[in-house]
Parts: sequence; C-alpha cells; structure tokens
Amino acid sequence: MKKLFIALSTIFCAILIMVSIYNLFPKEKADNISTDNCNYIISDYGGKVAVFEEDKQTPVVVYEIYTHLLPENDIELLRKGIKVSSLNQLQSRLEDFGL
Repeated sequence: MKKLFIALSTIFCAILIMVSIYNLFPKEKADNISTDNCNYIISDYGGKVAVFEEDKQTPVVVYEIYTHLLPENDIELLRKGIKVSSLNQLQSRLEDFGL
C-alpha cells in the first residue's frame, strides 16, 4: 500500500511539473518561436528579458521579467546577448532567469 501511494504521488508530481512548465510561456507569444530556426539570442529589450532570432532587430518574445531585478552578472550577459543554438538550451537559459 505504501509503495502504491509513493508511485501515485510521484506520477501526480510529474504531471504537475509538466503542466507548470507548459504554462510558463504565454501562449500568444511563445508560439512565435520556431522549431526550424534554432539560433536565438536572449537579450535585454526595454528593460525586460526578450528572445530574438539571430540577425533580427525585433524580439520574438518579450517576457515580464525586469532585467534590473536580476543579479549584476545576468544583467551584463543580457546586455551582451546570450546566444543559444537549440530550443533545449533556450528553455534552460530562460529557466535560469525564472521563466
């Protein structure tokens, strides 16, 4: 009985985590991120964290994370632009900023 409870709890937690990750991205904005072109730059845009396609001036997504609230090291990285070459890398870096 105890093993069943632990197994069900684990499954419930996994589902909860997946739903939470799914809801991290605002749907009207995150859908703009293409899986075809995987070269992105995470940068500061108007004081917020934004994702740009490489060689584009307008962001694909702007998140409600204010860069001035981040640690100084992160602010400096965002000013320079953080290049990522895959969606997994992109998601991982965004998670570092609390997204």
